[in-house]
Amino acid sequence: MALKTIPISESFFDEREDTVFTWLGMAGVLINTRGTIIFIDALITHGARPELCESGDRLLIPLPILSRDVPKADILCYTHADGDHFTRSTSTVLNTRLKPRFIAPPPVARYLREIGVEEERLIVARDFASFSFGDVEIVITPALHDHQDVDPWQRGDCCGFLVRTPDGTIWHPGDTRLIPELEEVKDVDVLFFDVAAVNAHLGPQGSARLAATSGARVMVAYHYGTFDLPPGSYGNCDPKDALPYVEGLPGEFAQPNPGEILRLPIA
Repeated sequence: MALKTIPISESFFDEREDTVFTWLGMAGVLINTRGTIIFIDALITHGARPELCESGDRLLIPLPILSRDVPKADILCYTHADGDHFTRSTSTVLNTRLKPRFIAPPPVARYLREIGVEEERLIVARDFASFSFGDVEIVITPALHDHQDVDPWQRGDCCGFLVRTPDGTIWHPGDTRLIPELEEVKDVDVLFFDVAAVNAHLGPQGSARLAATSGARVMVAYHYGTFDLPPGSYGNCDPKDALPYVEGLPGEFAQPNPGEILRLPIA
């Protein structure tokens, strides 16, 4: 399936009476819940040339919005320090322009301090911690993404985010193996579904397991179609390979275009 970017307009960031969200490509998510703007793992800044992402990877599609054009950002969440989830570029631009709050595990928090994020705007993610921002609750879910051959990340170095809004719950588990605690998460409306069938990822099988145990009503594929990477790599597995695993699940397996608007509550 060839993706086609849909540009995100300034009106996405307006005050509203429901919750809308969109996939930003790769692992990025943007949420507007009743006017509170939340980014997760957003890479929305160009690299040295317009055809490159800030990660240095060649883009297969245009970015749906650029950090320099974001009119509002309340909370920036980062799951871990891999370059397809966090770089300093977007965080620096949004920190300088908009002064949002940040939630990130310790390895990312160290980088955020280096770019000038003050402690009062920085929340260090700890497993199962919960934070309220008006009507929104963000719960930290654990992750184990120990993919490195040398000094692999341990528990606490990575995380996921469960975003509970007045209109439903969105879960971005980040990059993680299937660990038992994740199967205890319930009442999820939207699960971001990791299609990367590689080491230390949920992959289609693990993601489908979480869709089943969490009761997800919609599964949104991510980790594909954004960067020019080898087939079968962490960022370029085929979402169609997930179909045998989601068959029979009550939720819908969705492959929206980057920037395509989805809405809570789910009809």
